[in-house]
Amino acid sequence: MEMLNKLERYVLAYLWHEYGGALYFTKGGESSEEFLAQMLTNELIRERPYYYDRVVSGFVNALKKLQEYWMIQLSGYEITLTSYGQQLAKQIKRDEYVQLKNDIAKGKLK
Repeated sequence: MEMLNKLERYVLAYLWHEYGGALYFTKGGESSEEFLAQMLTNELIRERPYYYDRVVSGFVNALKKLQEYWMIQLSGYEITLTSYGQQLAKQIKRDEYVQLKNDIAKGKLK
């Protein structure tokens, strides 16, 4: 779990705690990663502070890494936790999830 940064842990916990491991979405012309990164950021940050773009690009990188290490599957209009991703997500307790949410919303990514 130490290998995952805040954004990666947040994505796993978000999918697990909020959606039970799978989320369907509709997107426009951008890539799935870009759309989901903006969606996640917009849920956390209502206005556009100076760190907004840094959070979006961090989420894009997090989504790519989680796919690369088979923690999530991202196909077209669905993102799901793999069985490995579920194991890791279950280790992230609700209070840690809330803390991650608060930190990211304030731009504290490290």
